[in-house]
Amino acid sequence: MTYGSIVHDPTSSLDADIPLDRSLHEQLAATVLSWTPGDDSLPPTADIEQVALRLTGYANLLVREVQSTAMALPRDGQASTVAARTLAHIAIGEAIRRLSVPPVPGRHPLRVAQSQARLVRALHVALDRVLAAAPVSVTSP
Repeated sequence: MTYGSIVHDPTSSLDADIPLDRSLHEQLAATVLSWTPGDDSLPPTADIEQVALRLTGYANLLVREVQSTAMALPRDGQASTVAARTLAHIAIGEAIRRLSVPPVPGRHPLRVAQSQARLVRALHVALDRVLAAAPVSVTSP
């Protein structure tokens, strides 16, 4: 039997090359946001907690992606580039603040999952804005 090992990665360098699976997490966020409290079709509490953990992990990866993409924007660019970078830094700051507070286990797991789903959506908007402001590289024929 093979067991995995726990790796201490304080610099988060081991997952730096993992591609983001955006469509899967967009669908997951949409599903979580469609859930209503008290609905009989809600998954078990343990499953909702696992979904919240998955969205939290994805949000952490997304924060780093938005941050690295925003840092790659030219500093002396147009007003739209400066605005995109500024809004990205605001979104990153809010995301870091929200991700730094661990949820209380067993307390309102649906609210936690839906909060993480809204955070993922906001980070996708920030990433799209930064990517749209990125200068298009010109390739020679």
